[in-house]
Amino acid sequence: MGHYKIICFRSGFYEFKTYANDLISEMPADNNDEFALVMATSLRGAVGFGGTTQGDAAIRALVSKCYSVDLEHLSIQVPMAEGVERMPRLLFRDKAGRFEELVQEHLQYDKDLRKYNVISRYKSTARPKRSTLANILKDQRLSIVEKKSYEALNESCHYILRAVVSGEHGPDAFFAFSTDLSFFFDEFEKIVGGNAEIRFVKSPAGLIYY
Repeated sequence: MGHYKIICFRSGFYEFKTYANDLISEMPADNNDEFALVMATSLRGAVGFGGTTQGDAAIRALVSKCYSVDLEHLSIQVPMAEGVERMPRLLFRDKAGRFEELVQEHLQYDKDLRKYNVISRYKSTARPKRSTLANILKDQRLSIVEKKSYEALNESCHYILRAVVSGEHGPDAFFAFSTDLSFFFDEFEKIVGGNAEIRFVKSPAGLIYY
């Protein structure tokens, strides 16, 4: 029976974008890219992964596998096994070290930009080319609206997670997206183990609104 329930709506972007918030619907995804909204409830009806210790542990284990964004400094944090906080705003699951390459590219861009800001006060100099991640880390919305950036993330990540910040599906509900979400669900099911069953619904009407 398990300790809690996980409810998921999964579909192609062509359908999903009609139900999702602006941060999802504005992305330049292909129609067949896969998107999912994942939420949880305890057997007693408490909405959110934090409603049970097992659900809380599942979120922490999932977050610990991913790079995340520090909203205060608009910087990338490496995966951490310890000290994991709830569901961050945006998460990236590295694929074969490719996302790490994007991180290093961004760190170099950040360094070059600081150098440019100093030198340009005294003489004309070329502004460094923006990194892929700089196009996302512009502000706390963390919007992904440029096609080139979206494609680079899909190529470098097994999946990307975005928190549902509205709270309408309870704490720690999140969106997952990728060209193919099979890797995500295989990994997430292993994390969840026998503590919960993932139940798929045919439309967002099957989700719980909190």
